[in-house]
Amino acid sequence: MNSIIESLLSRRSVRTFTDKQISDEDLDLIVQAAILAPNGRNQEPWHFTALQDPGKLKMLDELVVGKGDSFFYNAPTLILVSIQEGNAYEKEDTACALTNMMQAAHALGLGSVWCNRINGNHELDTKLTQFGIPQGYRVTGTLAVGHPKGDYPAKRIPKQGTITIVRS
Repeated sequence: MNSIIESLLSRRSVRTFTDKQISDEDLDLIVQAAILAPNGRNQEPWHFTALQDPGKLKMLDELVVGKGDSFFYNAPTLILVSIQEGNAYEKEDTACALTNMMQAAHALGLGSVWCNRINGNHELDTKLTQFGIPQGYRVTGTLAVGHPKGDYPAKRIPKQGTITIVRS
């Protein structure tokens, strides 16, 4: 089987991570995959902020979910995808960028999971500049990335009845 198809079919969301930080080279490749993702009218309306500072990650966790919990599963790297406010394709552009990053992380032997606790929470929009989000942007998705702890998640069995093919 083609290695790209194999990678697409074998990627899973990982929700347990070791404390080991990902390499600078791996982070660069993951973000490169994001900035080259398809986007509406090729506007590239996004900004990617990679948080790796444990203190900032803890502060963000407490802001989002309170003390003692982690919305990003305590991953050593959290990539926040933000979009220029008012962009018409924010959901589509964010989805393409996050998908590319998840696939790149998997290809590099890393684990990742798309975390949805910030996107759409407009109460947080004005509080995120302290975490590297530029003025005039809002977070539309976050990706936890790290080295998987334990076994990689097993293949899941897809829901039946989700495909219809219409032929002449």
